[in-house]
Amino acid sequence: MKFIKVAAAAAAIALAATACGGEDGDGAGAGKDPAQLKVWMMGEGTPEQTEFLDAVEADFKAEHPDTDVQIKYVPWPQVATTFQKAAAGGEGPDVTEIGNTDVQSHIAQGNLADITDEFKGWADGKTLNKTALGNDQADGKTYAVPWYGGVRGVWYRTDWFQELGIQQPKNWAELTAAAKKIQDEKKVPGIGVPSDQTNALLSFIWGNDGTVAVQDNGQWKGRLDQPQAVEAVNFYAGLVAKEKVAPEKYVGKNELEGPQRDFALGKLGMYFDGSWALKEMKKIADKDAGKWGVFPIPTKAGGNAPVMAGGSDLGVWADSEAKAAAFDYITILNNAKHAKAWADYSGFSSMRSDVKFSDPKLAVFTDIAANTQFPPISAGWGEFEQAKKVLPNAVKAIMQGAPAEAELKKANEQANTLLNAS
Repeated sequence: MKFIKVAAAAAAIALAATACGGEDGDGAGAGKDPAQLKVWMMGEGTPEQTEFLDAVEADFKAEHPDTDVQIKYVPWPQVATTFQKAAAGGEGPDVTEIGNTDVQSHIAQGNLADITDEFKGWADGKTLNKTALGNDQADGKTYAVPWYGGVRGVWYRTDWFQELGIQQPKNWAELTAAAKKIQDEKKVPGIGVPSDQTNALLSFIWGNDGTVAVQDNGQWKGRLDQPQAVEAVNFYAGLVAKEKVAPEKYVGKNELEGPQRDFALGKLGMYFDGSWALKEMKKIADKDAGKWGVFPIPTKAGGNAPVMAGGSDLGVWADSEAKAAAFDYITILNNAKHAKAWADYSGFSSMRSDVKFSDPKLAVFTDIAANTQFPPISAGWGEFEQAKKVLPNAVKAIMQGAPAEAELKKANEQANTLLNAS
């Protein structure tokens, strides 16, 4: 297997409107094995990831012995530029990993091959999370398949809960009470609530029967100004501004900019993060790992809130001439054996219902991932959330004292515009 890393960092820019990608002129789409299969993976490419992909290739070559798999690692900051060049006529992949919030943009711009028939013939397809799969479809056709997802829960100190007689919170009031008790007794902030953590915020909105937007006659209409969303954002921001059980130092930051490290060091009672955080926290304070646990983000009335599974999907580039082999590679990469190996290595939940984490501490994330929901499946979501940071900016302002109704009215107006951009 050959490995390449993309060089030269570049700012994220819009994808080009036309797709003219990879080339493998061996007639592989008709069944002949290509001499080479180009696979793009996101990230820097660790030795462990390379070892994992070597194992995938070994199984792939058992079926396609004459095909050499070439892996190219694309660092996340360079993803948009790299895909733009491929779409504009550069050398594209056969198989590519795609951030799941970008899939609809790629579909709209014609960058991905229609794999509907191939998917229908894949028996394991029935194990994939149906909500995540819906994000990979348009107009009744399938263009990608879910690979892994990162869902959030609430990390907490099991020893502190036991010592202070705190039960796992099942609703907002109990979450606030637990944070206050930890803060009073342990003299550390009860919970970390960064303003730039949209995935956790969405769980509070959805768990209160709110939503970002709904489709009406083919157009997205914002619902952030509705009472359910306003109440949820007020609660989330109010943990900082009103209840004062969350510190102001995380305003304008995300979970990686303080909360994760503070929790691992015992300087924070609870915080929102995913299964992948365990590996990182162990690097900071492995001796305390046995004291960490997770419970689902609660709804206001009681129960587990829906979660967003931010992660990656797998697709075949539209101009690949090795479509059959490319889809075969996807099915091997995402079979039960390799999906489990990837979950245990990466800490991300598999989007297969039959794959669980080996670490019992992470088992709860499999249950959490069963209740997934997606933000608006719109080509404009990336602009709304990542480029313009509409929700993080609104939450930041509310945490700093601005009225939620006014900020969410502005956010709603942006949703009406950006989510309908093509």
